[in-house]
Amino acid sequence: MAALISLVVFASCDNDEKHLDYSELPSVAKTFINSNFNSAEVSSVIKEYDDLTYHYDVYLTDGTHIEFSKNGEWREVENRVEGVPTSILPAGIVSYVQENYAGYFIVSAERDRQYDIELNNDLDLDFTLDGDFIRIDY
Repeated sequence: MAALISLVVFASCDNDEKHLDYSELPSVAKTFINSNFNSAEVSSVIKEYDDLTYHYDVYLTDGTHIEFSKNGEWREVENRVEGVPTSILPAGIVSYVQENYAGYFIVSAERDRQYDIELNNDLDLDFTLDGDFIRIDY
């Protein structure tokens, strides 16, 4: 009985993610990558299933990780070495970071009901979707 349960559990784990070809990404995601990360190549695309929905994890050769929703809209971009391209963010966020944290750069940007920004000094900042500063997230 234990062997049967183990087999079912491990078999279901394989269904949690599926490796895809870049061409299988939604066109919105491919356009985002081509517009903002033209110097890096896609190294892997994974379709990950979460309960009743799924998202895409894309890894680029420059160390960037991008998470896309099932419709291809970006939810999170992370690159701890080179930083996140500011072209993907509202101008208010970019200006705020440049004015208040000169010398630091954005290593992670998450977009949901607001923007959650992490700087390379491990400081977390929250902004509205319009790019207005909300607070430092301690």
